[in-house]
Order: sequence, then structure tokens, then C-alpha cells
Amino acid sequence: MSNIVNTVWIGKQLGPVHAACLRSFLRNGYDVVLHSFGMPEDAPEGVRLFDASKLMSLPEVDAFRKTNRLAFASDIYRYRIQRENMGLYVDCDVYCLKPFEENDYVFGWESSKLICNAVLKIPSGSRLLQKVLEASEDLHFIPPWLPARKRNKMALRKKLGFPVHVADQAWGVIGPQLLTHYVRELELTNHASSIDSFYNLHFECTGLLYEPGLSVLDLATRRSSFLHLCNSRLKPSGVPAGSPMHEILNE
Repeated sequence: MSNIVNTVWIGKQLGPVHAACLRSFLRNGYDVVLHSFGMPEDAPEGVRLFDASKLMSLPEVDAFRKTNRLAFASDIYRYRIQRENMGLYVDCDVYCLKPFEENDYVFGWESSKLICNAVLKIPSGSRLLQKVLEASEDLHFIPPWLPARKRNKMALRKKLGFPVHVADQAWGVIGPQLLTHYVRELELTNHASSIDSFYNLHFECTGLLYEPGLSVLDLATRRSSFLHLCNSRLKPSGVPAGSPMHEILNE
């Protein structure tokens, strides 16, 4: 197992859930490298800062901030981490249950149809990384999985100087949808981990995090190394004692 894990945060404060997730990796022996434009005020002790401006400029970030699509900037950034061969990437809302035995490729199914990129490692010289980098760096990317009629319309707009920006396209267009498409195209699905490795907590089941009487391990299986907490679905306050979220926040 490599003991380095990279994560990205844009902002002055992580918040209690993200800070708890970083602590979980520290507890499990990981060297946590936080890519940020300045260390957040509430970063746990032991986290190392990497200056994110070395891989992405603030104007690039601001372009997505204006459209409230910072997740797109994060998608691009994680591929650049892979380009620089810096090791495993995880989202800040991924909670570590136990160390994970890494291979050259690390990604996992979050459903029967979609591979998520919240936990990611791709060989820097691979065809897969070349494909996702090329696509994600094109801000007017035309998804090849769309119906031909729609692709043709987007191509015409692009040619006439009125392209469709990725920030105006569907969620995941340079994230899970992109990764899934090229993993399938390049016949790399054998490298995808099972759903319960990282994504056993379905986003529609995040309410279980607030159920008293359950523990974090009740939401996992013996094969689960990490637990993606699906931050967008989490409650900002009101964490009951004796619930999995209470356990996460107080460990």
C-alpha cells in the first residue's frame, strides 16, 4: 500500500465532516496531502499542504465558481494529479475505514452503470489518462456517448463560434460519465472495484448516517475500505448521538 493520499479543497474552511474524513485517513496511517490555495483554518494537524496553484490557476477556478460548478474544476484537478504521478486521489467527503491495497488503476462502481471518480488512481502514461485529460481540458467537450444528432448540433455550434461550455452540460460530463465511457471503451472494467469497496452508501441512503443505533460499520461490508459520504446530501446540523455521523465527527 502506498501511504500517500491526495485530496482537493477550494475554500477557507473544510467544515466538520470534511475535516473528520481527513482525520480518518491520518488515523489509518496515510500521509494526507491537501491541495488547496492556502491551508484551510480547520485543517487537522498532520495534513500536508500542496499549493494548488502549481496545477491550476485561480482564474480557471473562478470560471467555474461563477457558474456554481466548482465540482468541474475538481474533476479537472484530480486528473492533473494523476498526470503528475502523485498517487491516489480521494474526495474530501470520503471516509477511511481501513487501508486499501492499491493497484495501478483504482476506481470503483457506484452503481451498475456508473464508475465514480471520487476515489481515483490512473497510471500517468496510460491511454485512459490521456483520454480523460484531453476531454477534461476541452472546455467545450462534446461527449461521444450522446446521440449522433445532439453531437452534430454541438459540433456545428462549436464550429460557428457558439460552443456549449462543459459548465452548461450535464452533471458528471467530465467526471463519472467521462471516466465510465473510456474505461468501457478501453476495456478496463476488470480494474473497477466492487460497489461496496468505496460506494456502499448510496446517495439516496445518506439518511442512515443520522440513525441512532447504527454504527459506521453497519453501513459497510467486510470489503469496504472507504465510505463515500455524498456531501451534497448531508444535513448541515442536527446530528443525533449514537448515530454513524456522530461517530464520524467525534473520532
